[in-house]
Amino acid sequence: MATIKFDPGDMLKGFAELSTKADAAMWEYVQTGALQVQNYAKAHRPWTDRTGAARQRLTGTPSARPGGYRITLAHGVDYGIWLELAHEKRFAIIEPTIEAKGPDIMEGFDNLLSKI
Repeated sequence: MATIKFDPGDMLKGFAELSTKADAAMWEYVQTGALQVQNYAKAHRPWTDRTGAARQRLTGTPSARPGGYRITLAHGVDYGIWLELAHEKRFAIIEPTIEAKGPDIMEGFDNLLSKI
């Protein structure tokens, strides 16, 4: 008669290690996505640089939230709001960047989750 030894402690330890590795992989992907939106926004800005400050201070920031992750793209200059909203939004870059890069980033994140 064959006996099977089952130690739930080993299984729980394995799940904990898998969860840690999955979190690390997702965090790395979110950091890469933040850099992608930042670089896209800087490269495709619709305004002409005068000082370069608005372009240089466009920032993509990754953050961990309860239940998920977030990528924030923001201006670092006080007149960034005017670039986004004034002049019939001709100089806006945040929304166009989200529309251009968002679907690709989400598709890649879904791909990553399917492999974990």
